[in-house]
Amino acid sequence: MNVQKYYSIILTINLITYMKIIFIFGGMPHYLTALLNKIAEDNNLDVSVIIPKGKGKSIGKGVRLEESDNSQLFKTIRLDEYNGIFGKPYFKNISKTLSGLKPDILVVGWPYIVPYIFDFKTRRMARKRGMSLVFREIPFMVAPKNKAIRFYRKNPVFNEDLQIENPTGLRLFPWACLLNLIRIYYFSRVDATLAYTSSAYSIHQSFGIKKEKIFVTYNSPDTDQLFKIKQEFKQNGTMPMLNPFRILHVGRLVKWKKVDVLIDAIHLLIEKHPLIELHIIGKGPEEDFLKKKAESLGLDKQIIFSGAIYDARILAKETLSSAVYVLAGMGGLSINEAMAFGKPIICSRCDGTEKELVRDGYNGFYFKEDNVADLADKIDAIISNPDLLQKMGAHSESIIRNEINLHTVAEKFVACFRSLKE
Repeated sequence: MNVQKYYSIILTINLITYMKIIFIFGGMPHYLTALLNKIAEDNNLDVSVIIPKGKGKSIGKGVRLEESDNSQLFKTIRLDEYNGIFGKPYFKNISKTLSGLKPDILVVGWPYIVPYIFDFKTRRMARKRGMSLVFREIPFMVAPKNKAIRFYRKNPVFNEDLQIENPTGLRLFPWACLLNLIRIYYFSRVDATLAYTSSAYSIHQSFGIKKEKIFVTYNSPDTDQLFKIKQEFKQNGTMPMLNPFRILHVGRLVKWKKVDVLIDAIHLLIEKHPLIELHIIGKGPEEDFLKKKAESLGLDKQIIFSGAIYDARILAKETLSSAVYVLAGMGGLSINEAMAFGKPIICSRCDGTEKELVRDGYNGFYFKEDNVADLADKIDAIISNPDLLQKMGAHSESIIRNEINLHTVAEKFVACFRSLKE
């Protein structure tokens, strides 16, 4: 084969595989920056993201967002946000923006999928340009098709303040029926889905999405950075000393994290384990209440509130010096981060991603939701058995290194995009 013909074939392949991808997010937490950077490392993918100017309406209290674009390998477009149909946030000038950027694939998540799917002008433009639509979600608290009434009657939707958000009583019926119809409508118009957990297979298929168009990506922080920090500590001889009685919690201090349940569990354990201590990293509206609770139980010396820590190395030292990571309520990525540093995990119902990460009895334990005594028993089982603590921690790190990490998650995204252009 001559050189000219060889380069002609390579050029043809590149033209076929080159794609412009646009994501729509409510903001840019640090883990999304790492993910999009990893995806953008593929030279045949041109990645952009549309986010709100200022703090997005869909971002929770105290969520830290990236303020600088300096470390990004992708382009960021900031648009004004407003409340669209059904009160869901949407963007001004979205049609003009997408028309100018001409993406091959648009990735939209909840809640933006709702106003987008009813934006008929923008969708007509997208169809004319051959733009594929990918729906990305955490399939947590999502009812299967035509089962919304029964599902939400049994599993009400709570916000961060543990207040029920969905209507109750007779009002539940029209709300659940409308939500079901909206989901039927947008699922019928998406070309593929990206999901955090394998529960998406049953849920999304119930709405008519073919299994081969459902891509379970899982979720991940910047595991490359975490492993690099740990390796540097080893090489420099600065690995933090493990405290076998230190329990760690990391996360925003909001009610649905249920840190109060964890404090009560520590109170039950203090007599058997007088050296036990709990380090709480994070800030939020519940901080004063939790501090007063710890003081009222006589645990002000055993429970340390360290505030929010954003420096990755300081946070790594806190994690590495702790024995067990406990998430008593909702959350997700903090589990991945603790596992990357080789920590056993104790949790209950989180956001669904825990089911992919925590294998009961292997790298941690599940406790009965809101059951303080059961949580205390699970903590006791690990800190009373140094061999179990070490084995579970090693298993946690192995899961992150070999199964669910920044690379594997990015690969699933790219596989989804490639499947749409094959």
